[in-house]
Amino acid sequence: MSDHHAPPNLLFLFPDQWRWDWLGCESSPYGKVPVRTPNIDALARRGVRFTHCRSNSPLCAPARACLATGMRYERCGVPDNGYDLGSERTTVFNHLRDAGYRTLTCGKNDLHKKTAWKGRDGWTRLLGQYGFTDAIDQSGKLDAKQWGAVDKGGPHCSYTSYLHANGQFETYAGDYQRRAREATHFAAAWPTPLEREHYTDDFCGRTALELLDRQPDEGPWMLWVNWPGPHDPFDPPRELQARYDGVAFPEPVAGKAEHPRNDGAAVPLNHQQIRRNYAAACEGIDEWVGRIMDKVAQRGELENTVVVFSSDHGEMLGDHGRFLKNVPQEGSVHVPLIIAGPGVQEGAVSDALVELIDISATLLEAAGLECPGDWDALPLGSVLRGEAADGDHREVQVSALGAWRMICDGRYKCILHEDGEPELYDLEEDPGELTNLAGDQPQRLQLLEAALAAQTGDENPCHARL
Repeated sequence: MSDHHAPPNLLFLFPDQWRWDWLGCESSPYGKVPVRTPNIDALARRGVRFTHCRSNSPLCAPARACLATGMRYERCGVPDNGYDLGSERTTVFNHLRDAGYRTLTCGKNDLHKKTAWKGRDGWTRLLGQYGFTDAIDQSGKLDAKQWGAVDKGGPHCSYTSYLHANGQFETYAGDYQRRAREATHFAAAWPTPLEREHYTDDFCGRTALELLDRQPDEGPWMLWVNWPGPHDPFDPPRELQARYDGVAFPEPVAGKAEHPRNDGAAVPLNHQQIRRNYAAACEGIDEWVGRIMDKVAQRGELENTVVVFSSDHGEMLGDHGRFLKNVPQEGSVHVPLIIAGPGVQEGAVSDALVELIDISATLLEAAGLECPGDWDALPLGSVLRGEAADGDHREVQVSALGAWRMICDGRYKCILHEDGEPELYDLEEDPGELTNLAGDQPQRLQLLEAALAAQTGDENPCHARL
């Protein structure tokens, strides 16, 4: 992608659980979402915004394992959040480090999701085995609350260390305990009691700047910034939440008005306030995107830095009566993707069928490296340069988790379940996935089933093999 002789720096901005349509520059089939993301919008104007990027597995650890290894769900080695990526696996970060990159990560990378210990300073030997040269790793919101308690051994990551050192951990943990008592952790729509400087996303943003400050001027770097938000609980600082007071958001598609609480009682859900909170967290992260971009510019490196913005999976936000992810519906599997930098056409919008793993192949390509022959990932360079038509990238996309498999050709989407009836949706005519066409279009269903079997190399793609 770059005409520069020096390998470009690689800045990979990767919040957790950010659905594709929650951007100021994106449109939604459900109505325009009034979220403000000016810095990400500016990045889109500098590069290519992909409208059809889908996660290979809409759950934190599997999605990131797929991304790191360049392999789809069946081959990534991480079937759910109860597993760590094996230290023997070769990652995109190993390849970049071996090529001379300083490989940096901060925030919640979740490659070692199962292991509570993340290092009080954010570094463990395992991160080195994954291919990183420097890190300030932290846990996600709920994990930090669970493992940062004194009776669990105290601080176990950089963020809980910070909270303990600043006398904030009990406030943080107490609020999460209250959410569990009074509602489900995602239905609680009040802001965090922490001041913004102590909030997890702001801590992550500061560590990104710190890692850049620790890098010398010469030689290329790769920085992977993993914000814990806008992942549930939807608990933005009040400073951010107040910006959306009274703002009306599109209502959920086929949503329900209540959700069972942990004790079984029904809790009415304030869908509007939950969506405001989610948008507020997105806007907070967007501000950090701007600060990190400013830091790269101050270092004199902006013109030779490839910038990627995406997310591991989406968030249902009440669509189909669901929150969180894990399911093959669009709110869960459809994610944003923006790429800008040297050699990338500006202000372009692409409807190429992109899988999340293609980001890793694209990073290697940008660094001048060959993509490993056993990867499922495909580089996007020809699309980014405007040399190939969108349809030349992939004919179909595949996503999977547990007992379901999904294949999408851009318009039609087929979902197969190990136990249950198949589903077929026309995303062009029915973006809300409300009408199952499987019984009406058996031939199309059969063609997509055959394509899925060919992509996975399995005549029964839903057969659990992990």
